[in-house]
Amino acid sequence: MKNFAVLLILAFVFTTSFAQKKNGTVFNEHPDIEKTRQAWKALVNGDVDTYKSFFADSIGLMRNGQYRKIANKNFGNNITWWKNNIENLSIKDDTPAYPDAIEYGDGGMWVQDWLLVTGTHKASAINLELRLHNLYAFNKEGKIAMLIQYFDDDVFEDINNSNLEKENGKVFINHPYIVTVRKLVNAYANKDMETLSSFYADNARFGNMEQQWNESIDLETRKEGVLATFEKIKDIHFKQNGYPDCIYYAKNNQFVVYSWWEYSFTYIETGKKVVMPLMLSHSFNDDGKVVSEQAYYSTNHLDRQ
Repeated sequence: MKNFAVLLILAFVFTTSFAQKKNGTVFNEHPDIEKTRQAWKALVNGDVDTYKSFFADSIGLMRNGQYRKIANKNFGNNITWWKNNIENLSIKDDTPAYPDAIEYGDGGMWVQDWLLVTGTHKASAINLELRLHNLYAFNKEGKIAMLIQYFDDDVFEDINNSNLEKENGKVFINHPYIVTVRKLVNAYANKDMETLSSFYADNARFGNMEQQWNESIDLETRKEGVLATFEKIKDIHFKQNGYPDCIYYAKNNQFVVYSWWEYSFTYIETGKKVVMPLMLSHSFNDDGKVVSEQAYYSTNHLDRQ
């Protein structure tokens, strides 16, 4: 039995050794990596001739899966757009990522990098924070013969549309979702947790000014917090300021109600009354349930008990 086990191990090792095949060498420092960096430096400086000098006479260019062949004389002419339209342009490694140079045994030399492009579009004041993944194939002369790029081009669509007037939905001064928000606020003022909870979807998220950016809590955690608050305060009242807006956003296909209130209550233990401005934002799903609630207020009012 022991000999049989040894044979199995040897068979596994023997088979595994044939499953591996080295096909090249990876470098984290290489002259071709430096060439790509110098090319991007030339782009930032608006130096078209220097930028083109790193590329072959004919370049295969693929951007987000769209491939075309382009002659060097017609390549890189958009550099002047970057120079004329983007201020404080910067192109750096998107750390902690760093570039690799890969010399394939049967596929030539390739460089890949992950870059962060930042700057501000002068006309629209749109800030760029563009993450760009590049693959460069070098020919035998050390020139870039193919450039493959992947990036999210939404920011360029925003720039192109920035000088256009485009509607993104409708604004309602009266809407059933506005009524829902009023009922929700009244349920809170009445400490009616059962009714209050009925307005929210099971997957609802909650945020406020005391949380970090993009931090939120779920419905059960929110209910626990509200019940704890109800133990500490009384005489809860909401006075509507102005009027709520219900906005339908076509881009996200979502209804959001914005409302403004004078929120007042009294601390049970100290008898201290608090009056504070409050803005609420409620997003609704297709079933008319609240899926997101955001509360905006000054925490200074809460510190003065």
